[in-house]
Amino acid sequence: MSATNFESTVFVSEQLARLMTNAAKDLAIRAVMECSNRYDFCGEEAIRMLGLEMTKVARKMTEKKEKLPKVKLAKPQYPIPFNGTMNDNCCYGLKQNRGLYTQCQNVRKGDASFCKGCQAQADKNANGKPDYGTIQDRMEVGIYEFKDPKGKAPIAFTKLMKKMKIDQEQILNEAGKLNVTIDPIHFEYADATESKRGRPKTEKPKKESTGVKGRPKKEKKVVQIEDDNDDLFATLVAQANKEEEEEEIVAKKPAESKEDKAAKEAEKAAKEAEKKFAKEAEKAAKEAEKKFAKEAEKKFAKEAEKAAKEAEKKAEKAAKEAAKEAEKAAKEAAKEAEKAAKIAAKEAEKKKKEEEKAAKEAAKEEKKAAKQPKKVEEPKEEEEEEEEPIRLKKFNFEGKQYLISKNGNNLIYDDNFEVIGKFDPIANKIVFNEDKEEEEEEYEEDE
Repeated sequence: MSATNFESTVFVSEQLARLMTNAAKDLAIRAVMECSNRYDFCGEEAIRMLGLEMTKVARKMTEKKEKLPKVKLAKPQYPIPFNGTMNDNCCYGLKQNRGLYTQCQNVRKGDASFCKGCQAQADKNANGKPDYGTIQDRMEVGIYEFKDPKGKAPIAFTKLMKKMKIDQEQILNEAGKLNVTIDPIHFEYADATESKRGRPKTEKPKKESTGVKGRPKKEKKVVQIEDDNDDLFATLVAQANKEEEEEEIVAKKPAESKEDKAAKEAEKAAKEAEKKFAKEAEKAAKEAEKKFAKEAEKKFAKEAEKAAKEAEKKAEKAAKEAAKEAEKAAKEAAKEAEKAAKIAAKEAEKKKKEEEKAAKEAAKEEKKAAKQPKKVEEPKEEEEEEEEPIRLKKFNFEGKQYLISKNGNNLIYDDNFEVIGKFDPIANKIVFNEDKEEEEEEYEEDE
């Protein structure tokens, strides 16, 4: 029986590879053994021929995606201001960059607009942009006309140069290394809005100084008493002098002007208003942060749940496909095994029939040869040989009496000395000639 071109390799997904291998192998082997019991052939030999013992799982190789070369951007030694250009390879988000609001230098991946950090900021914000806006927003207005979502404008580059103690030549050399052209406005523009914080001071009118601190003293009035009523007038004079002294003591304290008092009250009200607004702004910022955090959390939770459901669906689909493939492979293996079993059974039956046919033909030939008399050579006239005499003896078999040759050929003769068959000592029976068998059968039927 020739081996068929049967492929015993089963392709399944990686997730169910270990579980499905033994299941498919066991199912195919059991199918072959069941067929061997029904159609009477060697099941172990059929299993070896089909290669079921060597069943394996082969993984489908997926094409590897070509990795794009990483773009490395040179980092400047000094901060470089915005010059009205955009690098399409970099993230589209803006970085504060010491107040210059320049493009983020992280490389974008694929079709994404932002890097990982800027994308996280954009997801939290309601406008879908990073905290400081995008490079597209920066390019829509003038270099120093841009304002971020909080209303802040870029600082003058000359101020940053002064703070970092770098000059124009150093900046131009660094820009030349990076092939960047610095806009001349950065070396000319000065922030006119820079001023000290707080309420402007009110100018007070200057007073002429006399060289002596405090309020000038009043001259004491001298009262001369000429009348006789000294006690009355003396009492009045003493009382007046006392009032003048008290007035002089009070006058020594500097009197507060209405403008100073109003300025203090305005400053106090401004501080209270500033504290109040600061608290309200802080409270509003915290509430907004909580709100956006909750919205972001809900959004991420929904996306995670959606991704989990999709993954579960894909896994279930893959499992069903793997089960179908395994079942299909098992059915094909069973069909091939059954087909092989039928072929083996047919060949075995055919071989058996051929053997039986050959045995019958051999028996016929032997009977035919036994029936035909041996040719007796005619004696030559010149040399005459004596014919060997036939020696017989009585032979009783199954209640009947026959004559059997004593020459060792076991030929059986009847009473008329004719050969009717031959005795088979191994089978312990008389093999009659065909004519004699027919006579024996007719004799038995007559009886």
